Amino acid sequence: MDITLVIFDLDGTLVGAPRPFSEIKEELRQKLLEKGLKESVIGDLTPMYESLIKISKATGIPFEELHSIQVELEKERMEASFLFDGVRESLQFLRERGIKAAVVTRSSRDAALLALEKNGIMDYFDSIVAREDVPPEDLKPEPGQIMRVLQDLGIPPEKALVVGDHGYDIIAAGKAGVLSVMITSHESGRMSFSVDATPNFEIPTMKEFVPLLERLLSSYVVVPAYNEEKTISSVLKDLLCYFKPEEIVVVNDGSRDRTKEIARSYGVHVLTHLVNRGLGGALGTGLSYAIRRGAKLVITFDADGQHLISDALRVMKPVAEGKADFAVGSRLKGDTSQMPFVKKFGNFVLDTITAIFAHKYVSDSQSGLRCFSGECASKIRITCDRYAVSSEIIIEAVKNKCRVVEVPIKAVYTEYSMKKGTNVMEGIKIALNLLFDKLR
Repeated sequence: MDITLVIFDLDGTLVGAPRPFSEIKEELRQKLLEKGLKESVIGDLTPMYESLIKISKATGIPFEELHSIQVELEKERMEASFLFDGVRESLQFLRERGIKAAVVTRSSRDAALLALEKNGIMDYFDSIVAREDVPPEDLKPEPGQIMRVLQDLGIPPEKALVVGDHGYDIIAAGKAGVLSVMITSHESGRMSFSVDATPNFEIPTMKEFVPLLERLLSSYVVVPAYNEEKTISSVLKDLLCYFKPEEIVVVNDGSRDRTKEIARSYGVHVLTHLVNRGLGGALGTGLSYAIRRGAKLVITFDADGQHLISDALRVMKPVAEGKADFAVGSRLKGDTSQMPFVKKFGNFVLDTITAIFAHKYVSDSQSGLRCFSGECASKIRITCDRYAVSSEIIIEAVKNKCRVVEVPIKAVYTEYSMKKGTNVMEGIKIALNLLFDKLR
């Protein structure tokens, strides 16, 4: 993947501290009470910074006076801060790869700088945006702080990754159009309230960040293409938002139109069969190339416009996180509103046939959107040249004890893509191919 910037949350992601935020909130409450403020005016102080703005407006007390109390409490807390395991190794990894790093935090600038200096990681960051650096309405969970970093460093949102431990981080990343990683098991430094949000990727702690990033940075996309001049351009534009040109492998399977020329114009790697070998032949060529290049993740993506890039990222998730070896994007588990009945029925029949030979039922065995770990991909032996390859891949994955999961995706059908894929005759051929292969 083409990741050139990683934006970290600070507290709860990079550093922790013995005193929880709930304790800081209670101390702030006591100090406000000592100033003569009533409980009804103070409220629940969630979040603290925005609450102080409201209190200032309600009482006429200068905001700077109230805010200074919060800042001092935060600085006292950061005096005892510590780095989570894996943080320094992660920052060093980014430096060695030439990937920029930034911090976006709801903490005060004084407290943030104190924590970074104390823990010896200040020099790793190209940009630091604290809460005073943007208007209050731009703070996380709004995207203002992230957008500020992207603007300062001149990096498109699709080329960045946000890492945080709270729903606010994930929501802000989504609004900014940036991919996100949620740290799920850092307890120290967590905010005093929680917000539900769905990240692109999840890891327990920062110790798992480098392995995750290594997989993402070594991802290849295999795009089998046969006479796809009408759609290949839009497909490649979508993929290039997140993947480098050299990571995208278009297998031009003996096309008689301008598929090869159009693909090459985007700078991606194009492999060409002199004759049409079929889907199996194209996938076999593409997978072999990615494996030889040392791919840690391999995604297969149809060239007819049937897949969404957002679904490809979802299918990558369990494999990138190390929770699976092979993920299949299932149209039958997702939104099937655009999927014709004949397609649903045909898929069910082929899924059943595949399950008989694989000894495992997969609800969309014919899906062209898949993700392999590099190790799993290297174990797949493709012998079927045509559409039977989709079933064969599942059989091979199960036989080689790859952990197989399904991920819901949206079925996208156009008049053009409806002409592609399997039909009744292809279904019969698939069944016969699998039977003959079993008897060999």
